[in-house]
Amino acid sequence: MDHMDAARHRNFFHIAFLVTVLTTVAVAADKVERSGPPPASVSSELRQAVEEKGYRVTLDGGWTGEFWFAKNLATTKKDVSGALYPELSDGEFVGVVSFPRGFSDYRGQSIPAGVYTLRYQLLPQDGNHLGVAPSPDFLLAIPAADDSHPDAIYPYKKLVALSAKSTGGNHPAVIAMEGGGAAGSVNMTDQGYVVFTVAVPSSSGSEKLGIIVKGSASQ
Repeated sequence: MDHMDAARHRNFFHIAFLVTVLTTVAVAADKVERSGPPPASVSSELRQAVEEKGYRVTLDGGWTGEFWFAKNLATTKKDVSGALYPELSDGEFVGVVSFPRGFSDYRGQSIPAGVYTLRYQLLPQDGNHLGVAPSPDFLLAIPAADDSHPDAIYPYKKLVALSAKSTGGNHPAVIAMEGGGAAGSVNMTDQGYVVFTVAVPSSSGSEKLGIIVKGSASQ
């Protein structure tokens, strides 16, 4: 092998190494993996209501969120104009989430590190909207210590007040929903939202949910 061939050989493996490293970084940046049971700090009712294994979502930059979803979502076939998930009911318990480093919700509000319940809420069609969103479907985060009974049914104002405890302000902690991709994956939409997709057992078989874990309203 002459000097030029040796140089080409070295360059080839150098480029191949860089491609491998960059590919590994890209794959590791945004990922979903299964995790263990929910935190011991949540009520026994919450622990019994969710699946034993959770989903740990890791995004570029090191942010993580760990989700445990309901063992069986109650779904009802109904037609709701514009809704992505009309089968779900307002205030319905969807799961539990842990934010080890906090979270920025769809309004850009800071949610402190901690454990929260997630309840579905359709955006009220009264003009007092929570923010321009891809769909009117949201998950409201409530401190788990203030929502220990998953079967509880809250009136809308009570639900909003409980969720506002997550932000320490007057507005609830809102996590927008999107159309899902492949179950157990993270993908970016054309609008730049990062969406975690999960298939959750339901009374109709399975409900695939798309949850925006990164991205906020434009206004």
